Amino acid sequence: MIGEIWTFRATKPSDNLEKVRPILIVGDDRENGLQFVDINYVIISSSASCGKYDVEIEEETAKKIGLDRKSVIKTTKIYTGSKMKLGSKIGELPLDIREEFKEKYKEYQEDILNKW
Repeated sequence: MIGEIWTFRATKPSDNLEKVRPILIVGDDRENGLQFVDINYVIISSSASCGKYDVEIEEETAKKIGLDRKSVIKTTKIYTGSKMKLGSKIGELPLDIREEFKEKYKEYQEDILNKW
């Protein structure tokens, strides 16, 4: 599951309403030895601008993956949610984009820790 793109019924913090959107799964409960109930995921947005730590997916690659259009992986927006909110599998993140995500996420975490 890790590295896969799925649809997910995510709750928008601004109005507490659910919206089905694509997500990238980046972790799950198995790492803690727990029964697989929750997943860690990041939002994939087609409307957000690309920030310093975000990963852009160009339109051609996005369509090959199964996304509708050019998108941005919001590396700084990691959430935990129930596996029960997963919809259908869209595709998998190509290895080069997965590596870019890991590098940018690592940079983001290091910046956070260095500010403490």
